[in-house]
Parts: sequence; structure tokens; C-alpha cells
Amino acid sequence: MYQLGIIGTGNMGMAILNGAISSGSVKGSDIAIFDLSEEKQKICSEKGCTVLSDEGEVFQNSSILLLAIKPQNFEALMTKLSALQPAKGQIIVTIAAGISTGYIQSYLNQNKKLIRVMPNTPLLINKGAVFLSKTDDVTEGEFEKVNKIFQSMGTTAVISEDKMNEVIPVNGSSPAYVYYFIDAIAKSAEKMGIDFNTALKLTALTFIGSAEMILKSGMTPEELIRQVCSPGGATLESIKVFDEHSLYDIIDEACVKCVKRAYEIGK
Repeated sequence: MYQLGIIGTGNMGMAILNGAISSGSVKGSDIAIFDLSEEKQKICSEKGCTVLSDEGEVFQNSSILLLAIKPQNFEALMTKLSALQPAKGQIIVTIAAGISTGYIQSYLNQNKKLIRVMPNTPLLINKGAVFLSKTDDVTEGEFEKVNKIFQSMGTTAVISEDKMNEVIPVNGSSPAYVYYFIDAIAKSAEKMGIDFNTALKLTALTFIGSAEMILKSGMTPEELIRQVCSPGGATLESIKVFDEHSLYDIIDEACVKCVKRAYEIGK
């Protein structure tokens, strides 16, 4: 029996695998993986993991099973696994947006121990912000073992599953929002004669510093905005444009539509 089985070793699955090994939570020799990519198979094998030839083998031989596949691939996988006997006392961990534990249990009704995770891509550089929820059958000790893996790659927070779709804009999708904003500023700077790569680097560093100010200053975002906006100054003109175009409302609409789509995926 393997301590950890992983179905799907794309960017996120591989990051979690690396975190499990580097944190000391699980040894490479105690991990089994399935992936169609021969390149990923080779990488995992070099880390000491066992590469199995079928998803069902991972399912039947893993104490903790990580499902790191795309939401659109779940139906086919669940249909296949539903005909098999799971490992005794298995904990299933899913990172797919919009896929509820209830959906998984509708196929795998013997599996009562499920943990749902919403990670984000900064997890790839050990700067992740991760939400987790669990079903009642998962013990605190079992949950902490999984939580420890994700803590090795960033910061975790626990919420109830009924809010798991609602946090997708908070941490899952929001890196894309940040990249969008940084790209827009750098491209505007380029139009004004500033080297794009220089503007990109300094804007990104400014975002890092500004985020640290929120976390460490004890001030609210509104207070920090006022701190930067001198009366009659240049920054205030930028904020006026944001207000004229109702940027808060635009961002709120984007978040609402993101959550709506997550619920549609899970149907």
C-alpha cells in the first residue's frame, strides 16, 4: 500500500508531489503516480516514485489519493473507478474547481473520507495560498497530514465546503487578475517610452511590496490607498478614473461570474 497516490502530474500535481517529499510528509518510495506523459513518468520515477500503468491501480493501492486532473475529465475517471474496490480507509483529495465531494461520492459511494482543496499557481514557488475543507468522516489527524503537505508550499486556511466555489476568485483565479493588472501597467508604460521588461519587473516588485504592506502594516486597503493619494496629486487622478469606470463593480462582477461558472462545472 502506498501512502500517497496521484492521478495526474501536471504543474499542480507535480508541485504537490514535490511538496509532499520536501516536507518529509511522504517519501518518494511511498508515492505511486499515474500520468499519460512519458516525460512526467520519467521525472516521477527519478524522484523515487512508483509509476503505475493504470488509474485503477493507483486508486486501489493508495491510502491518500490525490485527484489532480482537470474538471472536464472527472466523469470518465469516476465512471472507471466506480467499478473498482478502493483501498481500505482511503482519503481522497481533489483540487478540481467546481467538483464537490458530493459529486465524487455519487460515483464512489464507499468513499466517505474526502478533502477538497483550492490551491493556486504560486504554490509552484512555495508561495501558495490554499483553502481546504473536509467531510465529517476525515479525522483531525488525517486532515492534518494532508494540510501539512500544503503548508510546506505556502499558507493554508480551512473553510466549510459550501463556500469552496466562492473562494475560487479569492485565491484560485486571482493570480490571473494580478497578472492582468501588472501586464496592463507595463504596457501602458511602454506606450510612454519605458522599456517593457523594466516596467514589468518594477511593477511586479511594487505588487509584492504593496501586498506586504497590507499584511504587515495593520492598515486596511482603504487606509493605504489614502496614504498614497496626496490631495491634488497624480495618484488621485488614477483613482478617479477607476471610480469613474466603477472598477470595484467590474471586479465584483468578474468574481461573481467566476463562482457561477464553478457551479456550472460541478453539475
